[in-house]
Amino acid sequence: MQDIFEQVDEQLEMDRVQKWWEANRKWLIAGLVFFFILLFAYVGWRDYQLRQDHAASEQFMVFQDALGKSEAASAQKGFDALLNGHPGHGYAQFGRFLEARALAAQGNREGALAQLALLVKESGSSLLVDLALLNAAYLTVGEASQAESFLARMNDHSPYRAHALELQGLLAAQRGDPQAALERYREAHALAPEGSLRSRLESRLERLGGEEKK
Repeated sequence: MQDIFEQVDEQLEMDRVQKWWEANRKWLIAGLVFFFILLFAYVGWRDYQLRQDHAASEQFMVFQDALGKSEAASAQKGFDALLNGHPGHGYAQFGRFLEARALAAQGNREGALAQLALLVKESGSSLLVDLALLNAAYLTVGEASQAESFLARMNDHSPYRAHALELQGLLAAQRGDPQAALERYREAHALAPEGSLRSRLESRLERLGGEEKK
């Protein structure tokens, strides 16, 4: 008798499962199909991104190599290919910074500033934006108000903050305000890591009588 009851229970359970499956199979199958579509789309997107990153890296290296060899025509061609093929990519943004530096080295200050302005506008990296603003300030150091405006736009917690404060000190000294220069150098010295910047700041402080060189 016990076996008969167990068989009946099993049959009832099977019937319930069968009815549940018939009622929900369309949704289950649709859910599985949707899941695999999403999975394939994600894998395809990831592979595409990897290919794009590799292509951008290759073009950036070609551009950087041409710059290092001072091959202006090849460098310009590589720069254009990088920007046109991968606009907004991190390699393209850093390539713009290298282009600005190359233009500045050639004496084309306006061209360099234009590239830096585009980098500030387009870059999603606060690090690159601060680097561009700092270099724009260096390029306009002879025009104090313009240089100060670039420095004022930098993040207060930027890793380039010590360099910005040093430049602000130089601008203060340039306008004949040694006390303000001394204050900026002290702030910069407190932030600067060991190295050439810290040593340079100690020399500036010593000359202004604010701190002895260590």
